[in-house]
Amino acid sequence: MTFVGPGVIIASVTIGSGELVWASRSGAIFGHQLLWCFLFAGVFKAIQVYTAARQMTLTGEHPMVSWKNLPGPPLWFPLLIAVPTLAVMPIAFSGISEILGGYLCELTGVSAARRAVGPFQIVELWENVWASAVLSTCLVLALSSSLKTLERVSAIVLGAIVLCGLASVLVCQPDLVEIVAGLIFPRVPDYAPWVISDFGESFASRSPWLEIALYLTAVGGGTYDYLGYVGMIREKRWGLAGRRVASREQLESIVAAKDSAQEIRRAKIWTRAPLWDTSVSFALVILVTLLFAVLGGLVLHPEHKIPDSHVLLSEQELFLARLHPQLLWVYRAGVLLAFIGTLYGAFEIYQHTVLESVRAIAPRRAADKRVANWRRLTVAYCYLGGMMTIWLPR
Repeated sequence: MTFVGPGVIIASVTIGSGELVWASRSGAIFGHQLLWCFLFAGVFKAIQVYTAARQMTLTGEHPMVSWKNLPGPPLWFPLLIAVPTLAVMPIAFSGISEILGGYLCELTGVSAARRAVGPFQIVELWENVWASAVLSTCLVLALSSSLKTLERVSAIVLGAIVLCGLASVLVCQPDLVEIVAGLIFPRVPDYAPWVISDFGESFASRSPWLEIALYLTAVGGGTYDYLGYVGMIREKRWGLAGRRVASREQLESIVAAKDSAQEIRRAKIWTRAPLWDTSVSFALVILVTLLFAVLGGLVLHPEHKIPDSHVLLSEQELFLARLHPQLLWVYRAGVLLAFIGTLYGAFEIYQHTVLESVRAIAPRRAADKRVANWRRLTVAYCYLGGMMTIWLPR
């Protein structure tokens, strides 16, 4: 269990809008027919992330650096990965903050009257105010806590979300045969007639394949999360990670040596650390995603309610409110913790994302004496870029 650390953080960071919003939306629209989509997406991402973490553990070299050796123009693939990743990071901070800001705006009952304040409608203004408060709070938390604190907080938040989700599903008494069929048999159903009649503006010209593409991106995180996760292994010093980089020639000489069996055995033992950490992380991500997809099918689908437009989190209040009215506050606290956990952990992970990108593209600028400067620059870039995007008029 001591090897579970970065994985819990990455699970906490990636469990947010994708799982609480888009998984619930899938169940609301398609029932249990698209559960396979979330299961397969989670498994495929887990394989990718584990192989990257395994390489880092065995060689000490981040995949971003290895990709420099791909045939073609110099640095073409690291740049292809790094440039969009770095560009999207502030948008991730603003998007997550605005989803939660909109939900808090709903809870505080701001009037939807169409009066403007400068370039903003009154609701949009208050959504931005709440989103800014959320992002600023997470910045303060990130700057005032350590990696160990972050790991513990992430574990508590994840545990609470999983327990509440499991309890809700069990009380709703789902049809297990239908759920298993939805997990195993891939299919792309058409929209039910009520989806077109009740939400025609949103779905009339929208292909079900576009919905699936959205769900696939929503499970877990993106490159900005996983490049940073692999970089965090340096601090854990698993195998050669954070110690030294072994060249291909050195690795081949180790294999060719007479005592190679012992060295290879030690290396394979070290691969258990990233395997265990990645497995626990993605098991939690997949479990939470499937729980919310199932609850969407059990609760929202029969009620013909879909998380859509600006109402992205309030429809899911039924998941717990049906059990007891007071459990509504448990859901609201869970949403708050999940989204704050995402932003709180992202400040730490994205520092590693930037550092690993710089180490691959401009290694001289990533010397140890400059690491602290890159960390501060990343936090400032994510916070100020996120705030700027939040306050762009709709």
